[in-house]
Amino acid sequence: MADPLEALAARAQDDPFFLASLLAAYARSERLDDAGLAAALGCPTGDLAMLRLCRAPRTEPREFSEDVARISERFGLDSQRLAEAVKRGRVLRRFEAPKPAQGGFLMAARDHEPPPDQPPEAP
Repeated sequence: MADPLEALAARAQDDPFFLASLLAAYARSERLDDAGLAAALGCPTGDLAMLRLCRAPRTEPREFSEDVARISERFGLDSQRLAEAVKRGRVLRRFEAPKPAQGGFLMAARDHEPPPDQPPEAP
């Protein structure tokens, strides 16, 4: 039987509330499996499930530092390594976010479409 915490941590990868989503993006960017991610963070592989289920650090610089320090202390991690992984994960998650429909912004700028027999306006 699979570990229920592992299953929960796997589901948390899709939720930006959890550290799992940021660590998953980081691990993908570095092509790391669980053992590689644990080595990069400096923790035992067995700690990854609980680490992934932590709340993602807040974004304000002071709060970010406090959250990273608290998580690092709890799991015996180097706070600089964790901070770098979290920051990269955040950037990568932004790139992975769904994009607005193509042309949606441009269409909103017009009142109407020109008639088909009228040539388009020059920019």
